[in-house]
Amino acid sequence: MQRNTEWASVGRVIAPFGLRGEVKVLPLSDLPNRFAQLEAVYCGFPPRRHRIEHVRPYKSGLVLLKLQGFDSLTAAETLRNRELQIPLAELPPLPPDSYYQHDILNLRVFTLDGQEVGLITEIWLTGSNDVYAIRMPDGRQALIPAIKEVIKQIDLVRRTMYIDPLPGMLDEREAIIDRGELEEEEEEREDAGDRARDL
Repeated sequence: MQRNTEWASVGRVIAPFGLRGEVKVLPLSDLPNRFAQLEAVYCGFPPRRHRIEHVRPYKSGLVLLKLQGFDSLTAAETLRNRELQIPLAELPPLPPDSYYQHDILNLRVFTLDGQEVGLITEIWLTGSNDVYAIRMPDGRQALIPAIKEVIKQIDLVRRTMYIDPLPGMLDEREAIIDRGELEEEEEEREDAGDRARDL
């Protein structure tokens, strides 16, 4: 049955903490007390269930988690960089205008006038707001802050997001890249001139 279960990542283990099996976990949602509301999490391939013995807040937005059966530093080390998951069916409903990370990833992003910006490939967690990393059609990357001034509509049915970029948000990035391309072209011209002079 686990092979047919859809999973949602709720945290990522950063590193062990102390000698008794606790681990530092980066929560992958903005919900307060996310892990305090869970009885167990799953990790590994295939996912295995691990009961949560206790959880407590830690600095920089992290939490300290103790899973049953992990009672030493050595045992906790095996969890490093693992994603902690729960079945999608166990996710609680979110408040209006709130979304899980798996909802946002792979959305196609457009401006309000219908121009395609690209595909959301990563979500960067920052202190103030999340940042969406978007792979543009030409392969470049754009970074869009997840704030109401920019994000205007999220349509999970059609898997689209509409944004209203702040002035210069996309143009400035293009200008930087254009300058780099011009510098490369200038260097190529100089190299060609040097070769011509050598002849």
